[in-house]
Formats: sequence, C-alpha cells, structure tokens
Amino acid sequence: MKKFRSILIALPFLALTVAHAQTRPGAMTAPTVASKGEPTSTLPLTEGEVRRVDKEHGEIVLKHGDLLNLGMPAMTMAFNVSAPSTLEKLKAGDKVRFNAEIVKGKPTITHIEVVQ
Repeated sequence: MKKFRSILIALPFLALTVAHAQTRPGAMTAPTVASKGEPTSTLPLTEGEVRRVDKEHGEIVLKHGDLLNLGMPAMTMAFNVSAPSTLEKLKAGDKVRFNAEIVKGKPTITHIEVVQ
C-alpha cells in the first residue's frame, strides 16, 4: 500500500516534467505565414554547404549542422525541396542557411538562402 501511495504522489510530478519538456525553448514549432502568402518559419536557420544538386529528382545534398527541430545531428544527406525552382539558384560548393521540415514523411528544405 505504501508503494502504491508513493506512485500516486509521483504521477503528477512526472506529468509536469513531460509537459515542461514538450514546451521547452527549441521545441518544434509550427511555421507561420507571411503577408505575401509565403511560408516563414520561426525556426533558426541551419548552416550548410551544397554538395550536389539533383534537378532530375528534385533534391539537394547538403553537409549541414544540427537540425534541432528534426532531432538530427550534423551530417551530409539528401533533402527534397518544397519549391523545385530553388535548385536553379544553387550549385555544389555554395554556403547556405536553411530550414528543413518533414513533409509527407521526407526531410524537405522549406527555405534556403546562399550566404555571401
């Protein structure tokens, strides 16, 4: 009975801990919409370098830093792009900053800009 009482007392604290962890700074946030109808993200931009642009398959390979919103460490990987016209502006070796999100189950670049 004593163990059961201890568990009942601990449950609310456990629930608070889980709720706090889900709302901590840096937790995944939903994108907002700009006045021109273009999506804008509240996520910080991640730095990366273009390794390969594959216009035929509509993807780009980036060597990138940590993607906190996706829980991914720094690595080199392929991404889909939300706007295929984006690939026209990029080439291997470009330094970029970008946002990526999971769209239809695949990591997708939702915003990318070349760093000058």
